[in-house]
Amino acid sequence: MSVIDSVRPLRRILFAALIVTIAVGVAGAAGQSESSPDGDGVVIYTYDAFPESLETLIVDHMANEYGVTATMERFQDTGGLYNELALTRGDGVADLAIGLDNTYVGKALEAELFQTYRPAALDAVPENLRLDPSGHLIPFDYGNVVLNYDSEALPDPPTTWQELLDPSLRESIVLMNPATSSPGRNFLLLTIAQFGEDGYLDYWEQLKPNILTITAGWSEGYGLYTQGEAPIVLSYETSPAYHIAYEDTTRYQNLILDGSGYAQIEVMGILADAPNAENARRVVDFVLSPEFQQEIALGQFMYPVREDVELPDAFTQLDRPSESVFLDTDRVDSNFERWLSDWEALMQ
Repeated sequence: MSVIDSVRPLRRILFAALIVTIAVGVAGAAGQSESSPDGDGVVIYTYDAFPESLETLIVDHMANEYGVTATMERFQDTGGLYNELALTRGDGVADLAIGLDNTYVGKALEAELFQTYRPAALDAVPENLRLDPSGHLIPFDYGNVVLNYDSEALPDPPTTWQELLDPSLRESIVLMNPATSSPGRNFLLLTIAQFGEDGYLDYWEQLKPNILTITAGWSEGYGLYTQGEAPIVLSYETSPAYHIAYEDTTRYQNLILDGSGYAQIEVMGILADAPNAENARRVVDFVLSPEFQQEIALGQFMYPVREDVELPDAFTQLDRPSESVFLDTDRVDSNFERWLSDWEALMQ
């Protein structure tokens, strides 16, 4: 059986703030609002782990301020989201996408999936987080992809890439598929940055015995980890803040190999064929507002992109990478399919 196919059934997911939910729509004021020239709705595509609490903020804001019904539809992790956007291009079925990241920017621009929009609040976002100078894709949160570990199950964790290969860690790691998962994709890129195109497959070959499973998406993988199925999981440097804030425990910690993590900047964009573009612009403006951005940390467990938003105490206790790795977007666009294909052939 391949590593990719060895997923154990998921019994429960403890990460309540990021729980997988089905698409919901909360009705606002009935009928068409005079201030809403595109109609009384807006359809937002996102990934499965987008927090329900943040969805509620968007739905309530659009209903209360504009009499607009916001409906959010979810797809399995970032890969599923991108695939849906590509498949429905030109169909005019959605208005806004929230949740692609820096590794998809080049593909999305080449496919001409989005229209341009420059919100005024973008001035509050640092230049280094603005990935798309053309104005099609707008950042809304960021963080680093790293490994996390359970300090009770693994009191003496590895600290280097070499130590992660130790035989004592056999079947101890839960990872995500880079074909379907944003953290999975970024972790694969991190190994390429670390070992080069000529060495990353050799490292994965050595790592295979220590991998318990590779799940399709983050929610499933992190759920296995919090159930105690494995002491190491691929996640984000901010994930332990959830357990500090809501469970009052420092049991779950960051495992930052040789001090590095892969930078992930998440973006949103108004679809080129959006039937309700004006309402989509209103959602973008709200997501970049201080009101929404201050909820990112304890809702999304990522860092807000606005510099003027204060972080909660749980975030000040985190171990952070000393280096954020970020491969050139053009290089990723030109080579990723080949890198992924070679990785899949190895992992079968």
